[in-house]
Amino acid sequence: MRTFSYFIQDDRYSVPTLQFAIVPSEERALELARRQLRSSRHYVSIEVHENGRPVFREDRG
Repeated sequence: MRTFSYFIQDDRYSVPTLQFAIVPSEERALELARRQLRSSRHYVSIEVHENGRPVFREDRG
């Protein structure tokens, strides 16, 4: 299993929310990140990191 960090920018707060996902693959991590971004109208963007390096970013568009 792999651990990914999600930094979620929310329009209500100045600091991103940090969440973790422990999943078997990068593909699953990205799928969950997209689902998380769509889960609230307040979420502006999500950035996914693994081992401190960014691997994915998506903005609500």
